[in-house]
Amino acid sequence: MLDSSPNILVSLFRVMRLALHLFYYVLLAIFYPGLNRAWQRYLLRTWSKHLLAILNIGIYTEGEQTTPSESGFLMIANHTSWLDIFVLNALQPACFIAKAEVRHWPLIGWLCQRSGTIFIERTKRKDTAAINLQISALLEQGICVALFPEGTSTDGKQVGHFHSSLIQPAIDAGVKICPIALQYRDASGRTSTLAEFTGDMTLADSVWRILRGTQLSAVAAFTPLLTSSDTHRRALARTAQQTISDKLHEPIPAQNFSQLPCALPRALLSAQSAYVLLLDPILHNLPK
Repeated sequence: MLDSSPNILVSLFRVMRLALHLFYYVLLAIFYPGLNRAWQRYLLRTWSKHLLAILNIGIYTEGEQTTPSESGFLMIANHTSWLDIFVLNALQPACFIAKAEVRHWPLIGWLCQRSGTIFIERTKRKDTAAINLQISALLEQGICVALFPEGTSTDGKQVGHFHSSLIQPAIDAGVKICPIALQYRDASGRTSTLAEFTGDMTLADSVWRILRGTQLSAVAAFTPLLTSSDTHRRALARTAQQTISDKLHEPIPAQNFSQLPCALPRALLSAQSAYVLLLDPILHNLPK
């Protein structure tokens, strides 16, 4: 049961804002693949920040964030919720790796495909080998790739086993690995289960649960980069897993989470006006 749940009318208003935001995403997805990388990064980050703001989720970060360079890097994190993707994209837009089933989800699969998600059949070794070549090429182009090595979401209390096969591209491309520990906190700073997406819970159930809940804070702790050269992928996976696990069990510095801003400052403009402002420069920069 959720504490201090908003009024049902407030929740329904959030639903309407969310529906509008998803419609905007569909419009973006139509021409997203034709935009240059800078515009794609900007749109992905901005859209994710808007989404988190609508869901009343703030972001608190620890550690030094990795910035894009000529060579990309592999961003890996523990996996608790579908929100993890948008929290990471709000901080560092990336090309995510997802299980092949996601491709067939109504609308969501199409949107993921248009935004550059890489789908993989984990049970097929040939598929993994081909995907690894694709990931290596992206990393060599300076594109950040994100991965949840656990392969599934957990309750966040413990870090599951990290599968190492998809870490190989970082070694092949000679790029660094950025482990990130993700967790969710309520306004008092206690670990929250509100964002959990496990078991038989449907996406609709999870979204409604969050919309009915109070403010939530996503905590993203950036740990020191790992060098992939001259290291076996299994050793890297174990090191990353232990690093993230240790970080999750560290006490978070004193912080009033109820005062954390949402992912995007509340604008004076209406949502529709904000979307038009975002869309206008894109339309003028589309290839002729």
